[in-house]
Amino acid sequence: MPTFVGLDLAWKAENESGVCWLEGDSPENLRCTRLETVVRDIDGHADELAAIAGTVVVSIDAPVLYTPARWVDTYINRVFGRFNASAHSAHYAYREGRRAGIELGYALANREFTLDPRPLLDGNRECRLGLEVYPHTLHVRLFELKERILYKYGKKPLDVLRPGMQQYQSLLRDLLQREAPRVLEHSEILRVLDHRVVESAIGKDYKRVEDSLDGVTCAVSAWLMWNEPKRWELLGDMGGYIVVPRESQPG
Repeated sequence: MPTFVGLDLAWKAENESGVCWLEGDSPENLRCTRLETVVRDIDGHADELAAIAGTVVVSIDAPVLYTPARWVDTYINRVFGRFNASAHSAHYAYREGRRAGIELGYALANREFTLDPRPLLDGNRECRLGLEVYPHTLHVRLFELKERILYKYGKKPLDVLRPGMQQYQSLLRDLLQREAPRVLEHSEILRVLDHRVVESAIGKDYKRVEDSLDGVTCAVSAWLMWNEPKRWELLGDMGGYIVVPRESQPG
């Protein structure tokens, strides 16, 4: 069975990453086999992913390809700015030494993964692939939003963020029910989608829910790219890119 991994990658090795694994080859049998937040270094992540047999698509919330000519972040800001869903600058992160995604990209390439999603988007289902996604762009297009969800820990007081997080939970649950209903059988998936968890969560507990939801979103995106690649597009180029859902067409 192919495996689809979502990785909300921590910028620093001492911080937790959100990790979600899905396995299956159809909407009827796709299941969650793992959802957790973990502290793991880059080689630990790469070794674990390399140990997966067969087809594996890893959607990573972090830049996995970087060159000084990378322009996709500016382009994302142009396309998604009207949704208040601008991207972080990979150039700034690189200068500041926040290179976890780039280091993971190198580590995966050294373990015979490709970082080029174009064959997958052209319909090639047999791959071992790591690629970059950005949750805010996933939300805007998968959930058909008019504005990004306000839920990220540390940006606002929790009383301001909790309604956005609960909106995120509801929209993600609806997406799973449509696209992969058996994923909802997993107990940890159900827990992080429960509004009551957000009502009582503070500090690290709130951040773990956030990381878990982003991990699930990235994993479901990996599955959807593999299952319906024509619904997706690559923005940028092989100097740096982000894969996003195509904009829904009216009617």
